[in-house]
Amino acid sequence: MSLLQTDISPLAGRLEHTLSTGQLPAEFSGWGSQLLRRLRQPVQIIVTGGIGSGKSALIDMLLGRVVIGRNAGSVVIDICHGDQECAVFETAKGERLQQAGVLADLDMPAGTLRTRQFLPDLRLRTHSYTELPLAGPQARQQNLLQQASGAADIILWCSQAFPDTEQGLWAEVPDSTKDHSFLVLTMADRQIMRGTLDGLIKTVEPVAAEEFLGVYPVAAIQGLTAQAEPAPAHDLWRSSGGKQLADGVMRQVETGRASDVDQAELLIRQFGGETAGPARLQSATPAAAPPLTAAAGLSSALDQMQTRVEEMLAEAEAAGGPQAGPVLAQCMEMIRGLSQTLEAMSGSTAVEAAREAAQDGEEMLMLCQLEQDEDAAIDAVTLLIQLKKELTEDVPG
Repeated sequence: MSLLQTDISPLAGRLEHTLSTGQLPAEFSGWGSQLLRRLRQPVQIIVTGGIGSGKSALIDMLLGRVVIGRNAGSVVIDICHGDQECAVFETAKGERLQQAGVLADLDMPAGTLRTRQFLPDLRLRTHSYTELPLAGPQARQQNLLQQASGAADIILWCSQAFPDTEQGLWAEVPDSTKDHSFLVLTMADRQIMRGTLDGLIKTVEPVAAEEFLGVYPVAAIQGLTAQAEPAPAHDLWRSSGGKQLADGVMRQVETGRASDVDQAELLIRQFGGETAGPARLQSATPAAAPPLTAAAGLSSALDQMQTRVEEMLAEAEAAGGPQAGPVLAQCMEMIRGLSQTLEAMSGSTAVEAAREAAQDGEEMLMLCQLEQDEDAAIDAVTLLIQLKKELTEDVPG
């Protein structure tokens, strides 16, 4: 079962209790409050790009049905969970008008600025979508994009070619947002028919490799068709590019949720007592290690790493809050110690996989060190906790 299918309400309740009873030191209360908000709201996916860039079709494809259709225009559209299908229209006059059904089948009232579409789709309990059209003067587009960067957990930038003007807009987005964003080359079927897709990918890849987590050419209409009931066409779903994008987005959704859960558990364990309930399911980390045979030595090393992480939090509290430099340096020291332990263990397929996981973690910590801020320190500590959970999943206690 995926973490996204796990009820994290008890954990959120424990964190709220830790906050409300004053068990969390003042310097950690902002972090804890932010985590609580994140645990209690869906992961926010913002789909943006110019007018006519294929945003609506992409969201419909990810939902597996026509919800927006051609009824979006320049209106901001939120897709979120609700008990029944209905759309709420917010107009320039301050009205809130509700209609039953989905936007694709409705007449949008004049003067609508924003629409919220509710769907009884259980997937929308874990992640929601916002279609954000970029139009008008460049300064306005830049302002909209900056607002989106502050609100989004994941951004999907839709474009047919990602020209210089769009690259200029995207260049101003914070790196922390770019790390969780995808460039979607929409209407890829047209590019294939023209024989220009390969050339386009080669053109944008040098820039996109630095600016996005990944580049995905997608033919959204074909992807939507592939999911039509009663007989989904799995080959068409893959060839449309939809499956690869959907899988990549869901990995980011689950990784983000796993990070929130790990941080909440760490705070509760350190300041509010042990977390209640059964152990959480395996986190989504960059590399998953299979069961280890040389359990004793590894278990000891990981327990020491866990203990040192908790000591770091206590030291940070005594010092008046997390200090990025020392925390990042100690995290790197710990993961290198773990790598040395694995190198000393007898070789096997499982141990080799664990070594690769530790190496991936070390590379990610090196990226954190480049930032040298509090968020990077928190990410580094969380990464160690996730790695420890991965490697101890099947290690006997």
